[in-house]
Amino acid sequence: MIGGVRDRTLEAILKYGDKARIILRSAITIYDERGNQELGDFDYKTLIAELQREGYSGDPKMILRALERDFGIIETSYKSANQHWWKFIDVNEVKSVIDDNNDDPEITLIKIQANSLDLDNIQKRLEFMLRKTKLSDVDKALFKKIAFDDLNYLIDVYKKAESYEETQYIVDRIKRILILASKVSVKINGKGNNKELSEKEGERQNSNVNGLRLFDNENLREDTA
Repeated sequence: MIGGVRDRTLEAILKYGDKARIILRSAITIYDERGNQELGDFDYKTLIAELQREGYSGDPKMILRALERDFGIIETSYKSANQHWWKFIDVNEVKSVIDDNNDDPEITLIKIQANSLDLDNIQKRLEFMLRKTKLSDVDKALFKKIAFDDLNYLIDVYKKAESYEETQYIVDRIKRILILASKVSVKINGKGNNKELSEKEGERQNSNVNGLRLFDNENLREDTA
């Protein structure tokens, strides 16, 4: 996990969209109404009731698990055979994201576009390619699609997102994806097999993707965990 609770909350909403926002907002409502409870800030049974009042009919278990394990926004405070309670790591940081409903329309559009690109899926596919000893023709065809289709959209969103502080987390996420894509392109060109590319040249490719000059890798918050 990288960044503070606010950044991780933004990442969770980027991945899960309005579902995560509604679940967190409902949990905050329970916290605000009850105050500090001995067992935790909110429990599953009460959360379900609050979500139903919000018109949400889905099962929040999967997203709650991700909010705890993947994003470190909440943690289990009590669990028994018929109860499950959580507490917020930092409720005020979460509130600062959930209560922020006054985005500039351009910022809202950037967030919508980033969410539509399924950044998590692109990143996982690239990481999978890097872990493979040798890329198949299917892998290469998939990477070609990513390079000519997905990355073009990513660059468009990147250029817009870097203009706003509120969307810097999107910029950081796209930087990580571009670095991964550059490494896969080097792998396809045979660096791992015939060593035709020098290490210095490989580093230069990592710093320049689709005409964008990126920072040195060590300055990036590159985290593919």
